[in-house]
Amino acid sequence: MRLRTKLAAVALGAVAATGGVVMPTTAAVAAPAGASACWNPSWSTIGSSSGGTTTNYVNIRTGPTTDCTSLGQAQMSHSLRYDCWVDGQNGTWSHVRDNTTGVSGWIKDSLLRNNGAPYHC
Repeated sequence: MRLRTKLAAVALGAVAATGGVVMPTTAAVAAPAGASACWNPSWSTIGSSSGGTTTNYVNIRTGPTTDCTSLGQAQMSHSLRYDCWVDGQNGTWSHVRDNTTGVSGWIKDSLLRNNGAPYHC
């Protein structure tokens, strides 16, 4: 069972145990008017694994949303270090390091082999 599935099961158990009351661990903060909706959550290399992209020209971004700037592009031939994942725009995103180019940033998990990093940030 993947860690994400386990975390979801734990979260559902917490909802049941508290009678449906769940307090968020972090509050979402809207970007100021005219500001970019990009955010860069903290991440760690603990539990890093290796992988790659499922297609070429995949943007490596400054945060887990397409509103964030692209720092470079990963190719299928590049080796990536998967660090950890977070919930981001339209799904989960992994923080990666492209070992071929040295660029680090965020890639949507659906574009990564094995759905990206196995550990939550």
